[in-house]
Amino acid sequence: MNTKEQTSTSGGRFNTTDEVKRIVWIRTAGHCELCGVDLTHDYRVGTPMRWGEVAHILPASPKGPRGNVDHSGDRALALTNDFANLMLLCPGCHDRIDRDEDGYPENDLSGLHQACLERIRLAASSPREGRAIPVIVQSQHFATTNNIPVGDLLMVMSSEGLTAFGHPINIIFPAPGPRGRDLYYWQNVKDDIHYKLAGELARRGGMYGDLPALAVIGVADIPALMLLGQAIGDRTKRFLFSMSRSHGLRWPDKSAEPPDFLFSSAPEGKGPLALVISISAKIPPRDVMTAIPDVRIAEFTIPEPGYAIVSCREVIHAFRDELQKRLSQLEASTDEAIHVFAAIPAALAIEFGALLTTQHQHPYVIFDRENMSQNQFRPMLTIGHSQEL
Repeated sequence: MNTKEQTSTSGGRFNTTDEVKRIVWIRTAGHCELCGVDLTHDYRVGTPMRWGEVAHILPASPKGPRGNVDHSGDRALALTNDFANLMLLCPGCHDRIDRDEDGYPENDLSGLHQACLERIRLAASSPREGRAIPVIVQSQHFATTNNIPVGDLLMVMSSEGLTAFGHPINIIFPAPGPRGRDLYYWQNVKDDIHYKLAGELARRGGMYGDLPALAVIGVADIPALMLLGQAIGDRTKRFLFSMSRSHGLRWPDKSAEPPDFLFSSAPEGKGPLALVISISAKIPPRDVMTAIPDVRIAEFTIPEPGYAIVSCREVIHAFRDELQKRLSQLEASTDEAIHVFAAIPAALAIEFGALLTTQHQHPYVIFDRENMSQNQFRPMLTIGHSQEL
């Protein structure tokens, strides 16, 4: 295209051609690049409408917003039809970036623009292997119910090359009754998982092999998340996400190395066998012995337990691989049930439940602290390869 022939001027300002504007609309999928609103629909009257504006990062004149001493008339002309310099914005965002040029400098807008185009390109070209069903699981067990916006999960999925397959599956476990997390509570949790997860997956084509992967984020009590992992199963391809106060659903450090996982065997004897998993916090042995007298304790831990340990997905994979080996050792040492006391992040609890659907034949009795029992450990439920939801 001959820029000088195709670009007109008005009031000292160069005008972007209609052809270029049409391509900008196409490349941005008709959405505002800052707030994400659909610019092809009039929400007031509910009819189709093009109400977005093609905006310049560097101005279409030498003296516009974000212009500098090097932004000459020739440079403004050269950038007027440059796709890298053109964003699609709603009127509100367009006005905001031009009124507050210090708050929206060139580098920031250019970075946002390129990231937006890349997400759209990725979504449009993703093969079947790049699709996943979003699954959000939340609980009313805590004093404050955690709210996980669907948009947050879709955004982190997109950053990892995953596009949503169908509508998200959203499960909110019931609140405990007046007797706490009793048999009725756990039956309700199992029913929610069965009907809202397993049932929905069956309607979408079956449980294994012919489904896209699952992109899962869960925030609930540890035993409930283990049940969730058991329902998902180890054969299902899954991408587990972790939530933190400082980073939301984004990984704090994708290049971080997993910690060293340490294992200490239980002493010889005939007492009940307990597996203590101290990852997010250290579980004192006295608390375990209060729950089970004469217990023999095997511990799986890391050098410095902490809540922020899941800094990348590799930590989840390493946890699974190392724990898999230790579970096999424990099962070979006893014919009885293994009692589990776990202080672990949510994502690891889900992975633990999925792990137990492999070749592990023992029942696992899951303990958790109960507020109604002075925060002491109490047996909650039994899961394992032979257990059914």
